[in-house]
Amino acid sequence: MLPQFDIIQPRSLDEACEALTKYQSAGVVVLAGGTDLLVDMRKPLIPEHLPRCKGCDPRTGTAPRKVNKPPSYLIALSRIPEMSGIAVSEPGEISIGAMTTITDLCQSRIIREKLTALAQGADNLGSPLVRNRGTIGGNICNARPAADTFIPAVALGAKLELRSQRGLRLIPAQDFAVGPGKTVREEDEILTKIIFPVSADRTGSSCIKLANRKALEIAVVSAASLLTLDIKGKISSARIALGAVAPTPILTPKAAAFLSGKDPSDANFLKAGEIAVSECHPISDHRGSLDYRREMVSVLVSRSLAAAFASIIV
Repeated sequence: MLPQFDIIQPRSLDEACEALTKYQSAGVVVLAGGTDLLVDMRKPLIPEHLPRCKGCDPRTGTAPRKVNKPPSYLIALSRIPEMSGIAVSEPGEISIGAMTTITDLCQSRIIREKLTALAQGADNLGSPLVRNRGTIGGNICNARPAADTFIPAVALGAKLELRSQRGLRLIPAQDFAVGPGKTVREEDEILTKIIFPVSADRTGSSCIKLANRKALEIAVVSAASLLTLDIKGKISSARIALGAVAPTPILTPKAAAFLSGKDPSDANFLKAGEIAVSECHPISDHRGSLDYRREMVSVLVSRSLAAAFASIIV
């Protein structure tokens, strides 16, 4: 089922970056948790059926992925200590190593209190087995439009640290994906950290996923919201991210701008949801129709905003 390949297990980031450059011409990919990569490398189980979306692989019905041919080398990052863990820095940032598992996010008190939307997104990812193995870095680098930790990362204003032998660079999460399974990450770069700004006082966030099953399902629509109130109780800023309604996770700046300076009321949340519909570009597929997704965008945005407001401690 799996093609032959060699595993490289570096002990440091420098060693990993060196190996990634060295074996580039032979075919090499980075291995995080492997919950997607190893599946993608298997031969198709269903040889032929109609594609489920424009541009999908006619053999599998899925969007094109980064691994077009089996790699000769996998660089496993599991033995690099600094690639895992959650840390709060003095400037007011929460830094999460790319190899931190989804289960670690779910169980972290800091994440649940300070980055509530991320914890909720992690709660809805896969099954316990997948969460125990899968990593936040792998989930984001897969660049699926419905990636469960990617959408809240965009809403929360995260930055992604990419490292190579050429140096470091920081990319805003909302600019990382350029299409299904495609990112701005260069072939010699490794995602090392996901850096979140620590929320200001009177701030709350929420992430809601709509799927056809309660678990082990890709979202039909997902919405993540971040709200900050001023001292008078008005909305001073908002960020709303959507998943599964465009080729990449997206922000809805018009809906967020509408909320600025307004009361955090159900009526305003409903209106923001209606505005968000005009900012998304869903398709019809086997999970849901275009019209259904548009309707659910309005519903999920208003609900996620209400939940974010309810989570604010004043």
